[in-house]
Amino acid sequence: MTYQVLARSWRPQHFADLLGQEAAVQTLSNALASGNFGQAYMFSGLRGVGKTTVARLFAKAVNCVEGPTAEPCGHCESCREIAEGSSIDVIEIDGASNRGIDDVRELRELLKFHPTRDRYRVIIIDEVHMLTREAFNALLKSLEEPPPYIVWIFATTERIKVPDTILSRCQQLEFRPVGTDQIRDRLKEIAEVEGFSLTASAAAAIAGAAEGSVRDALSLLDQLRAFTADEVDDEAVATVLGVPPLEVTARLLEILAAGDMAAGLAGLREQLATGQDPSILYQELGRTLRTLVYLALDPALEPALSEAQRELLQPICQSCGAEALSRMLGLWLEHDFLVKEANNRELALEVAAMRLARWPAVRQLEAWLAGGEVVPPSPGPAPGSDSTPSAGGGAGSSRSKAPASKSAAVPAAATPSAVATSGHIENEHEHENEQEPGQDDQPGNEPAPTPSGTVDLMATAEADPGVILAKRILGGDVVAVRSDGEGS
Repeated sequence: MTYQVLARSWRPQHFADLLGQEAAVQTLSNALASGNFGQAYMFSGLRGVGKTTVARLFAKAVNCVEGPTAEPCGHCESCREIAEGSSIDVIEIDGASNRGIDDVRELRELLKFHPTRDRYRVIIIDEVHMLTREAFNALLKSLEEPPPYIVWIFATTERIKVPDTILSRCQQLEFRPVGTDQIRDRLKEIAEVEGFSLTASAAAAIAGAAEGSVRDALSLLDQLRAFTADEVDDEAVATVLGVPPLEVTARLLEILAAGDMAAGLAGLREQLATGQDPSILYQELGRTLRTLVYLALDPALEPALSEAQRELLQPICQSCGAEALSRMLGLWLEHDFLVKEANNRELALEVAAMRLARWPAVRQLEAWLAGGEVVPPSPGPAPGSDSTPSAGGGAGSSRSKAPASKSAAVPAAATPSAVATSGHIENEHEHENEQEPGQDDQPGNEPAPTPSGTVDLMATAEADPGVILAKRILGGDVVAVRSDGEGS
């Protein structure tokens, strides 16, 4: 017997078997139960979510010997022929290959004749948005006043391309993408019935890759079964779908969360060198980051993870925390459009990674501005600063209390009231102590040399932990220092 793909052998034969379309199913079931169903329907939504399947189920429901009914028997001659696609009273047309006005004229001629055996002649046009404007216009009168034995059902993935004159003559039902959890559970059910091995994490990965399409998920599962000889696991999914394993994405995120930009870029380049698609790598890093957020908030939010995967991700959750991970996820998501649409997607991915790697430094700057304790970044002293710890708590201090004011970290006799760097850090009292115009521009008024024993303001500013932190985060050097007037 010829093998039948899972998408066909597991096509729903009853409304109750349909996944994720409760609103559409309830609407049609109520109409069938009352006998007040429409003369024309427009089913729109993502590919592979059940539009054509529901159209066939509706045709069975109105023509079943027990119908019209919301629960067709599935055993009568009409139900069996519609399920097999051989019914002469249910006409299914592909709108992409029968899109012209001549094709519509043939349909109109067919409307003159009553059904051969069934109650209704059901005409299903798939991908109806592909019809030409002339073909749509030829349908208008037949849709508005069809014979009582005709039911039109249109299916489309691009409703926006269907003229409003057609939409206004149809009852419109929107088919939504199916939830990942529902697809995952259906895949596990199919694997159990069909008798092959499918791990929970592999089922979750397939469901995620399907992006709401049940048919896509079943097609991927067929492909994986052929590749692994009925032993579908995470490694097979990573190989066939071209996605990096969780261990790789978790390690990359751990490096970036620690602020190690060089190691993070090296890890990305290593993955790209193996042929990884930048867009897929970006999506998987985002997916792993979202998983980390869920685990940090509540481990029960990710039931499909194995114990080994939880042990792998738990240290990152503990070191970063839910708040930091959620903000990192927001930063990562901001690059979604850039990575998808950029001419150089590898460069766009690297930019996203570099921005994520700056996150630890931003947190330190936020802590300093809030008056909390900060830990100066570890990679070496800032340019121009002394690497040895100073008496006032300079660059070598492991933990430095942030100053209560912007100038409290240096001696009062020589506290700088303004420190400017090429990173544009400015004091809010920058102009308080400006001298009167013309005071120092007279001939012979050169600045006096610094008296012996007076604190060097530039050196003091260079040693200020806040200045060191800002320089390392924003870049640049101290280019100007002004005293508050007490020690000059």
